[in-house]
Amino acid sequence: MEKVAEIIAEASAEVVEPRFRALAAGEVMEKAPGEVVTVADREAEVIIARRLRELLPVPVVGEEAVAADPDLARALHAEPAAWLVDPVDGTSNFIAGRPEYAVMVSLVRDGRTVAAWIRHPVTATTYTAELGSGAWRDGHRLTRTPAVADPATWERCREILLAP
Repeated sequence: MEKVAEIIAEASAEVVEPRFRALAAGEVMEKAPGEVVTVADREAEVIIARRLRELLPVPVVGEEAVAADPDLARALHAEPAAWLVDPVDGTSNFIAGRPEYAVMVSLVRDGRTVAAWIRHPVTATTYTAELGSGAWRDGHRLTRTPAVADPATWERCREILLAP
């Protein structure tokens, strides 16, 4: 778990963070009508994919690679294992200089996500989760208050949350 967290933190520090609020002319492109991509997305995906393959040599399904070749997405179900990479989730926010973006990786086995990593570069926070083992923020286990067990109370909670 820690090695993947290191990979995404290092790729973020190397090519994503230096471009936050500093994208040059020509570093933002349209990959499809209405969908933008930056050089940071593309460069981070290349770095992350290479390093993940060194860690576990299985296919890497990256958002930018799939934009170029949609058939790559089949590996998520056709292969016993595959990495799933979104090098800059929230690219529009990244371009606009808003801090709501992240670097994300998941490990998929037999079509099921078994581990995930999210790096929030602006706060230098990393979230990790492993199927059946829980979730962590910067190595500290996350806990939550147990959900209300009585379904009769769920509707009242919904009413409160949706009230104008």
